Amino acid sequence: MICGMCGKRMKVGRFKIDTHSAGYAYSTVSWYEGSELVFESNVTDTTGFFCQDCGIALGAFFRGRQVGFTSDYSQDLDERIDVIPKKLCPECGEEIDIDYPRCPECGHIF
Repeated sequence: MICGMCGKRMKVGRFKIDTHSAGYAYSTVSWYEGSELVFESNVTDTTGFFCQDCGIALGAFFRGRQVGFTSDYSQDLDERIDVIPKKLCPECGEEIDIDYPRCPECGHIF
């Protein structure tokens, strides 16, 4: 892997996260995009990369779980997406869902 800061080759090794606690603490690696939590992993021992020149350490965390969506998939949802279009019955004028083959009010067959 190439370092994003200096462009030199990074060393590959073991990346380990230690948790020190007297209680019930456990390690969780979390990835945020802004304030949105996107990824979590409880893996504490994984493949890691280290740049000797920049002092940057990176870990590759597998077997995590996606808990949110990145901004690539975040969008305003159309609230009308689950609204079924309506039609009017020609005999009684009742407004019914467009997929009804028969009017539930008067029995007209479409």
